[in-house]
Amino acid sequence: MALVPDRAAWVQALCAAVDGPVAHLGCADSPYTASLMAAGILLHERLVGVAQVTGFDVDADSLALLCERMPDERFVVADVSAEVPATERGRYELVVAGEVLEHVPNADSFLVGCSKLLAPGGRLCVTVPNACSPKIGLRALAGRESVHPDHRVYYGPRTLERTLAGAGYELEEVASCFAPVAGRTGRLVVNPLLRAAHRLFQGPVGDGLIAVASARENPAAIAS
Repeated sequence: MALVPDRAAWVQALCAAVDGPVAHLGCADSPYTASLMAAGILLHERLVGVAQVTGFDVDADSLALLCERMPDERFVVADVSAEVPATERGRYELVVAGEVLEHVPNADSFLVGCSKLLAPGGRLCVTVPNACSPKIGLRALAGRESVHPDHRVYYGPRTLERTLAGAGYELEEVASCFAPVAGRTGRLVVNPLLRAAHRLFQGPVGDGLIAVASARENPAAIAS
């Protein structure tokens, strides 16, 4: 398994290589939209610089901030778990769902909605926190859990692959990645140790997982 040092740069490069429109789900990264824009690290701003990207989000207020910041870009307020607008179906060569899947109440409904956005031969890129990260175990030994208040589930490489397969996808590649921001101990001690372990065992040592999958013919998506 590959170890990606910079998740945002990897996703940006993936989008840059796509010859066609890209859908970016959860593009506002609510509730951190304003702070990420102020810091210049909002992922969507990087993606629109390299590809033809439409931003999707369920949070209309946060999406309005992006519309104000990027008035020439295209945005859609939609929850693809519930309904995919007719104008967006079968339109995209790539759907990016970065740090979204762990938030949704129903992963199958969300992933089926993603498949409806894809053009024939299109691909889905999903990133999620990594349940197999050694850092989670280290925190557990210290008696604490560090988790986003809106996260509903953890994914490891195998459970992520099974979830994608159950929604009609075939996994093409998976990698682990380090978090973009880490404390001094993580940067200077833990991450170098994990890189060394990765060289030996090629395991999922990073804070997150990146998966790219292609959509098979999905009866659930067709029926709905």
